[in-house]
Formats: sequence, structure tokens, C-alpha cells
Amino acid sequence: MMLQLLMAVCLGALCAQGKTVSNFDHYDCAQVPAETTRWKATVSLTKPVYLVEAVGGEVTFIQDDGQYLEIVGTEQKPNNYVCLSIHGKYSGEAPKAVVHVKPLKSSSDVTTREIRSIKIRRATDVWHLSSVPSTSNIKTLLQGFEPYVHKWGDDSMSSSTAHISSPALAVHYAKGSYSQTKNVRGVGLFTTPNGLSSSADDLVLNYDIYFDNFGWGRMGKLPGLYGGVQGEGAYQCSGGNNPSTCFSLRLMWRSGGDGELYAYIPSNQESGFNDRDDVIANSDYGQSIGRGKIRFQNGVWQTVTEQVHLNTIGHTDGWVKFCNQVHGGGSQQCYTASNLRMRNSAGHHLRGLFFSTFFGGSQPDDAAPNDCHTHFKELRIQVPDGAVVG
Repeated sequence: MMLQLLMAVCLGALCAQGKTVSNFDHYDCAQVPAETTRWKATVSLTKPVYLVEAVGGEVTFIQDDGQYLEIVGTEQKPNNYVCLSIHGKYSGEAPKAVVHVKPLKSSSDVTTREIRSIKIRRATDVWHLSSVPSTSNIKTLLQGFEPYVHKWGDDSMSSSTAHISSPALAVHYAKGSYSQTKNVRGVGLFTTPNGLSSSADDLVLNYDIYFDNFGWGRMGKLPGLYGGVQGEGAYQCSGGNNPSTCFSLRLMWRSGGDGELYAYIPSNQESGFNDRDDVIANSDYGQSIGRGKIRFQNGVWQTVTEQVHLNTIGHTDGWVKFCNQVHGGGSQQCYTASNLRMRNSAGHHLRGLFFSTFFGGSQPDDAAPNDCHTHFKELRIQVPDGAVVG
């Protein structure tokens, strides 16, 4: 169902950063099938709109500085009409937009949402670690990760200026090491930054990584975001353990540097999840999603990005976007794994960084084929553009 959304420009303008900024209100309705209990509206605009308020549904996604919005809701007017009112600001000529409203799958868990305002803010740093101290003392080396728990791998960690002027965190993987060996096999810890909200549902993780003398082997883990309950229950989703108290969203490398999302998530995914083209299902360990959609490179710095939007409780509308950008060459590679369920309970939120890296897999064939290292710098967690914060 397509309809034109016309902008009714309010009188008055502001001068912001040298540009004239005008207020706008837009309102329109679209009819949906009678059996619809839940819907999604997508709004594509011809230029950026800085959203101030949305009434009639919940803004779940914003990209391209407000040129694309997704709004989900259950509210309907008589005769099955979905009506939306969106208020914001723009500069220059009044934008035009096209709106598409479609029904979503019904669920016994859906309840009608009260119409409310959605507050939006720009990307905000929660935590940033540009480099590590030049030291052999592990506690001092990791002071930028505090507070952290469940740390292992002291014998694999060091500071290094091998590929950068400011010390990076270097991780050593000994030849033949993998998840089940004892020494020099990688690193693991969970950190929850002090500035992180206890109810975070949208976060972006970035880090720069350098693969040094990497033979890749069969597979290995890379850091990602994690979450669940507050406290110990959130740290359990790895190593074949997948309790209902947590989820983890690490990345992985595969043979030849192929990248993927490696997700410990609930088993009650959408119907047909195991048959999706982008899923290699695993009932014993994490789910492999989007394998080969990005590729890591040996011997060069690259920036890895993971953006997570948690699902609405009772629905499979969560998504994870993961990207790799090689410094000084080529376009950014990205893939969005959508229609995911990361949580089943309202008290489960994003809790921070699962810094986890090693070869494996749990079998000897998964071991490091040669002595190698990774180097990490510019680690950052942000609340993304368009996150709902109040």
C-alpha cells in the first residue's frame, strides 16, 4: 500500500549552524486489512528530517540522518485505518516522502501501545578506549576495560606498537592453540561500561583490528556485544551454553577471512529460521548468520562495526548490522541480519562488550595453523543515531 505523505510546513524558522531550520508536521492515514493486529510503516524521504516526535506508533529504526524511518504499532482508527503524525525539523526545501504500511504477523503477546512521544538523540559515546598503556602488568594493561569479570588469557595479552605509534592491545595465539588448550590461546572478558544505561536496547560497537601473520585456519571468535539480565546470568552464553538469562552477539572469522555474526540467541526464532539462506543453524552452539558477507584481511588495519537493535518482547523484529572497513582501500562491507529474537523477557537488555577471541571451535582441527596475533585499538561503544531513549 503506497501513499504520498505531504509536509504541512509550520510558520516560523530558526537559524541553526548557519542554516534555516523549519518546523514541519505531517499526518496521513492508510487502510490495512481487517485482520491486522500489528503493522509496520516505512517512510522514505527525499532529504534528512530530524525527528522530534512521533505519534501513533513506535519509531524502531532511523538511518541516513532521517531519510528513512520504520514505525511499528498496533493502534488503528475506525475502519482499519493506521494514522501517523510525525513532527520534526528540516532545512531548505520541504521534503517529500513515500509511506508503505504493511501488516505484521499477529502474536498473542501483542498489546495495544499507548500513543506516546519518541525522543531521539544523536550518537553518544558510552565508552571509548583509544589505546592501552605500555606495560607488562596485566591489571594496568586492562584498566581501560574496568569494570570487567570472567577474565582469562593473561599469558596471551600484551601492549604493542608493532603496527601503530600508540600501544594497541595485542593478543597472541600460539600455533596449535584453540578453545580447549590451556596456554597462549587468546583472551576473554566481559565489561559493562560505567556509563551504560541499565535498559539499553540499541548500541553500536566499533574497534580497529590488525590480523598479524594470520593463517585463519577453520574459524575463530572476535569481540561483540552481549546482554540479558543484570549480573551473573548475562555472562553464560558461550561454549555451548545457551540459558534463557542471556544472549551474545560475537563475530567470527572463518577460512580465508570470511566474517559472520555468531549468535547465542533463544531457540524460539521465527518460523523457517533454520532454512534461511543466511543462517547455518546449530542446536549445540551459536547460530552462524551471514557467513561470508564480510571479509577480514591479513596485514592491514580495518574497522569492525556491530550495531544491535533488540527485538520487541514477543516478536522477532530485532536486527544486527555488522561491517568491516579496510583502512585506505575499498568500500565498507556490511550485512544486516534481521528478523531476530535476542530476548524473551522485558528485563533483558544490552550489557556491554564480550571481548572474546581465540581459535575454534572445540576440536583439534580448529587450532591455529601458525603462531599469530591480533592487535586492537580505538574500541568504542555508542548509543546510535535514532535510538529510543525516553
